[in-house]
Amino acid sequence: MKLLLGPILYARAQATPDPKSHDVWSFFVNVFLDSTSAKKPPALRLCFRDAKGQRVAVFDEAKPAADLTALPKDTRGVVWRWEVILPRTDVAQRLSYHFESPDTPGVPVTFERPTPRDNRPWSSKVIPPEPLVVSDVVVPARGVSPNIAFFSCNGASRASDWSNLAQPFALWDRMLQQHQRDPVDPAKTPGFQLLLGGGDQLYADSLHNTLDVLNAFMKLPRSERLKLPVPDGLSEKLFAEYVWLYRERWGGSQGIAPVLRRVPGLFMWDDHDIFDGWGSHEDLQQAPWYRALYSAAARAFEAFQRGFLDQPTKAREPDDRGVVKPARHYFQTFCFSTADCDLDVVLLDLRSGRTSRVMDTGDAHPQTEFTVMSRSQWDAFDAWREEHRQRPENGKKARHVLVVSSVPLVHLRFGPAMERMTGGGVELRDDLLDQWESSVHRGERTRLLMNLFSLAKKSYCAVTVLSGDVHVGARARVRSRNPDHLVPALGTVGEVFIEQVTSSPIVHPPPGWLSFKGMLALSEDSREDLPGFLQTELLPVGKELYLRDRNWLSIRLERPKHRDTTARPKLWVKWIAEKENLPMEVVVEPPPFPAVG
Repeated sequence: MKLLLGPILYARAQATPDPKSHDVWSFFVNVFLDSTSAKKPPALRLCFRDAKGQRVAVFDEAKPAADLTALPKDTRGVVWRWEVILPRTDVAQRLSYHFESPDTPGVPVTFERPTPRDNRPWSSKVIPPEPLVVSDVVVPARGVSPNIAFFSCNGASRASDWSNLAQPFALWDRMLQQHQRDPVDPAKTPGFQLLLGGGDQLYADSLHNTLDVLNAFMKLPRSERLKLPVPDGLSEKLFAEYVWLYRERWGGSQGIAPVLRRVPGLFMWDDHDIFDGWGSHEDLQQAPWYRALYSAAARAFEAFQRGFLDQPTKAREPDDRGVVKPARHYFQTFCFSTADCDLDVVLLDLRSGRTSRVMDTGDAHPQTEFTVMSRSQWDAFDAWREEHRQRPENGKKARHVLVVSSVPLVHLRFGPAMERMTGGGVELRDDLLDQWESSVHRGERTRLLMNLFSLAKKSYCAVTVLSGDVHVGARARVRSRNPDHLVPALGTVGEVFIEQVTSSPIVHPPPGWLSFKGMLALSEDSREDLPGFLQTELLPVGKELYLRDRNWLSIRLERPKHRDTTARPKLWVKWIAEKENLPMEVVVEPPPFPAVG
């Protein structure tokens, strides 16, 4: 059998440990094989061994996660999924895994590799058949929260950007090295147990050049692109091309692939996972061809970033006009719980419902409403916040919430005049509308910030925002002096704040010095007062406000070393940059527990 892509590990929420049962660590392992039917699982068992070569666990049951057998011959297959549940011990364990046949236990299965496709091979040469043995999967010790690596912008939209990179995967190599390195302090957990993708994991813009029919469409006048019907077979052809992109970009032995095989991931898409600027092209997004592109990208996102594709042949519609009921968006929440701290991860979908609507005001000047999150996603977010507040551990256990917003809530600000600039060689509108800082999104952004401060108070948790997209590292702080947000347990402290940490890019080149200086000259980045007694502020990353260097984040949660009832677990966030050494870290502590009695 041929291994088309994988293995790829996907994280699972870890429930509150039951003291009467053995604590476990669980995730999924997916592989894309050239199977001809999703009804006949491969005769493979997944085996895990410890550092001494002793077998720790075996998993026999494979279930179909994505049936892609309807695709063309060189692309078709099935994504198979194994559910992994591993016991935790008092110390972290570094394990290896392999696949074997039940008929030959102990002998790793040899997989064939696919041959190159045309002039776009998924690797530089044909890889001969070989057994797949992956090591360095780290199971955290009992009662320990996962170490996290966060990244964004895994690619480049133009060939010239790639040519400017001497070592395009240098930071993925650094992440892999850090994952494989044991800490000096034996009490600390080695490596990473959670990989967070904050957007632009794929960069599908190349399809506009490599797919002739799409290239020809993009050259048509705008008026024709708005109305041109989708020809028969195009939707499935687009889907097959997106599947090929994942095989090319996420396969092989370089870049993201070695980390995907070792660290369970959670991913949220952004525009380049569809195509550059999706959500900010206004009326074009209602055009049949653009809807077909979205549908293909969404199905491929489900198959390879979510790790499960239901109804693979059914089209997807953007969650902007209630076309799909129930509405389809990709808002996700996960909880990683230990006895003394809950770590929740909330991934906001800023693309499936992003659109513009012309509001009929009854006069000659209709207003345009721009939204980033659909109404159905807002409802889901509100429901999750209420569920989080009502958990029995509220006010009794330390709690951290990581909110993944693919686009920063606080960044460079450009005025409305800049956003209206089109023509004359300046095509900035869609890039500026992409940002939360855009003037058309500021009301919705304030709503989100107010919600996050309300969450922090009502759930007695610390909220930290992780973002990407902007091709520089940055740090921001949002302060609130709103009486409804202040935490009584903090006493006389007259404000609370939320940290935002932006990490981008891990592969894409950072902006050139001259072009970035031009952006700074046209923007504002000082403190800003917002409605509701809120204030935003950019803070330095090292010596500068912006880290113009490729980077990713290392995130860890540390429990107090001494059993002090007043001490709370702190979240430590550090940028890992390609060239700069940044010893600084952002440290976040949850609020104290409410007084009893």
